[in-house]
Amino acid sequence: MILYLLGSIIGLVFRVLPIRFGYALAYVIGYIVFLVWPRGRKCLRENLMHVVGSNASKKEIDRLAKGALRNYCKYLLDYVCLPAVKPEEIMKRVTFQGWENFGKALEEGKGCILVGLHQGNWELAGAKVVLNDYPLNVVVESMPSKKLDGFVQYRRWGKGMNVVAMEKGVGGMVEVLRRNEHLVLLIDIPNADKGIQVKFCDAVMKMPRGAATLALKTGAKIVPMTSVRRPDNTFLTSFEECISFEPSGSVSKDVRALTQEIMNSLEPYIKQNPEQYYMFRCMWPKEARDGCLEQP
Repeated sequence: MILYLLGSIIGLVFRVLPIRFGYALAYVIGYIVFLVWPRGRKCLRENLMHVVGSNASKKEIDRLAKGALRNYCKYLLDYVCLPAVKPEEIMKRVTFQGWENFGKALEEGKGCILVGLHQGNWELAGAKVVLNDYPLNVVVESMPSKKLDGFVQYRRWGKGMNVVAMEKGVGGMVEVLRRNEHLVLLIDIPNADKGIQVKFCDAVMKMPRGAATLALKTGAKIVPMTSVRRPDNTFLTSFEECISFEPSGSVSKDVRALTQEIMNSLEPYIKQNPEQYYMFRCMWPKEARDGCLEQP
């Protein structure tokens, strides 16, 4: 209830005030959170050490960690205020790169799985996809409170995106692909239950096998995607070429190999923009990770 009320208040305030004031406030809040959230700070530091390398100084790691928190605060502000954003503003704020890959993925009629990481602003990018007359289906985890879930998901519904609840299983996802539509999956759930081991950056970790399993089962194409906030608070959203993959016939080996291909395709974007990676849980398993909290 507190989060619902806070989000509602913020949304009302920035219907009156220019959002640039909120961005300035996000800068301050991100710094404060870095200071007062030791467990999150610890996980951020551990993750960034894997991304940028162990030779990076503590000062550089902390600079990137503060940047990640500031960018995440900006993202939350954008998300809360999304219903008030007009179509012409969405079209101006989001630039697509590799748009031809987006449409090409549907040519075989088996649908497309768009795989990405928690970075940039997917809701704003998704709103522009819908404005370009493509149905877009996003896989989400429902919130524990019905009221909060309605508040959160309305930001997507209101911009024309179809929400597919993760906890309802793969049936809804398969149906989307059978309709030859795009399905969005953010793949980075660290050390996922029943996940599969892959190398990401400099170490082995567990990632969900869902995207690869769906693609192998349905024949859907997989398109890696990324979203990056630019200094003027516009976004560059990139769609890469479909991942080329020839199944071997062994399901377990193919799922592992395709999941590794997905992570290989996404890794450069995290390395290029580590301060925009919104992951506040420990991604790489280690004994010292006990007590890291869920992402706020």
